[in-house]
Amino acid sequence: MRTVTKVKHPKLDVSIFLRENKYIVKIVLDQYEQVYRLNQSDVTGMDDMEKLVSKEFLDKVYLRFVEMSKDFAEAFRTINLN
Repeated sequence: MRTVTKVKHPKLDVSIFLRENKYIVKIVLDQYEQVYRLNQSDVTGMDDMEKLVSKEFLDKVYLRFVEMSKDFAEAFRTINLN
């Protein structure tokens, strides 16, 4: 897997990889990670990939991380009640 590019974002670590004819968008915040895979043939190239990770998309991804964190914290509290 080779890193094609890193997308600048103030809070998220966003990387785009290329592996076996698939683009992989990996977005990381702290201990949480979201991964999106797209066939290379579904886009015309890196221009499309960079458009895909727009501000609007990354704002929604960030909110999903917030929800993931809440869900995990709640699950973690449950095991520590015993």
